[in-house]
Amino acid sequence: MCLLLMVMWHGTAGAAEDAKTLSGLQLDVGPLDCPRPVGSTCFRSLTDPPYRSPAPAPPPRLSVEVANTTYVYNVESQGTFIKRSTNCQGFFCFRKEQEVNGFTAVGDFTSLRLRYTVSSTVSLYGGVFFAIPFGGADAVRQVRPIITLNYQPVEGVNLLAGTLQPRHPFHDAVFDDLRYFLRPVEQGLQFLVDRKYYQQDLFFNWYQENTRENNERFDIGYAGKLKVGPVRLNAQLHWDHGGGEIPFPDFRTISAQNNIVWAGGPEVAVLSPMGNGGLIREIGAAVTLFGDRDEPNQRTPALTSKGHAHELRGWVNLGGFRLSAARWKSSNFVTSTGDIFYGVEKMTEVNFVKFFDLNQFVAIEVGGWVRFIDRKSVDASSGGVPANSFYAAFHWNFDVALGKVNIRPAGPATP
Repeated sequence: MCLLLMVMWHGTAGAAEDAKTLSGLQLDVGPLDCPRPVGSTCFRSLTDPPYRSPAPAPPPRLSVEVANTTYVYNVESQGTFIKRSTNCQGFFCFRKEQEVNGFTAVGDFTSLRLRYTVSSTVSLYGGVFFAIPFGGADAVRQVRPIITLNYQPVEGVNLLAGTLQPRHPFHDAVFDDLRYFLRPVEQGLQFLVDRKYYQQDLFFNWYQENTRENNERFDIGYAGKLKVGPVRLNAQLHWDHGGGEIPFPDFRTISAQNNIVWAGGPEVAVLSPMGNGGLIREIGAAVTLFGDRDEPNQRTPALTSKGHAHELRGWVNLGGFRLSAARWKSSNFVTSTGDIFYGVEKMTEVNFVKFFDLNQFVAIEVGGWVRFIDRKSVDASSGGVPANSFYAAFHWNFDVALGKVNIRPAGPATP
């Protein structure tokens, strides 16, 4: 669902200009991670051409890491009504049409954290994360603590406990990464792998505690990619759970809600033999299949539904300017955490993304998309006008250790 945005990460190696960074970790994941530059907050990958960064030097014992992203994001949908969603009120659940309205968001994300390297395999992080909306009623909308234990038994394998890396490489139909702007800090457990032939992001995130006012909510996700030459095989699974029991002294059981979505499929990406010197740097295509099981009320099995969908996508990288087009078709597909536009039956999308490296620690990213939704997938009053979006983001970051500035490639501000 298109809410706020600071920026998108989008793939070069087979629809994968996606980067997750944590203490030198560069996670490159597949076409499911970022088939679009917009609507899935997919930053370009610093590990893929033409942005490959050198191997990181051994980290200092103690360092301060600062990262900042200033963004502007605009969506125009002109009151489109999409025929899907689940709405629950107590024990009564029903599906209805949901309106998608346009909006504009401008703001700033800043991360300040202290890193202590305990050993060659263990690092501790502590700090604070700020979400600052421009023009909002509050000068700072969110202030969240950062506390993380990072265990790296071997290069490219990281186990995290505490504050997680929140930009998970899901397809937008599985999990709308723009939700990150609603919960920019996640807490739980995470298992990241970035090896030559295999990458993954496996996590457990508890994002709402069980109280008298609110039910428990958590999600579990997996996104993996197996690479063999120009061929990649992608698989994703996401489970969103809500409900359960109200704790003492008002102990009572309420109906749980569950939404499980999975996706997978192959992709082929061919890189130019001329590398970054040629005009056409990459050409690729991907086929992705989707399925879901939506349980809006565990006490009412009749409401449980299953759906499916598929997407065909192709892309080309022209001198670092990435163009992509896709065709989406679905039947009764319901995703509680995905982009709302993927609730439509048929849709065609065209998008672009471009990253400008100003120097080693400052970068600008721009991108946008247009989505042509078939008339029968939306309310007739929308007139079939295509939804569209544009964004721009300015990134800068650096590390300071013992009074010396250690430059690291520019990227998104993460907890």
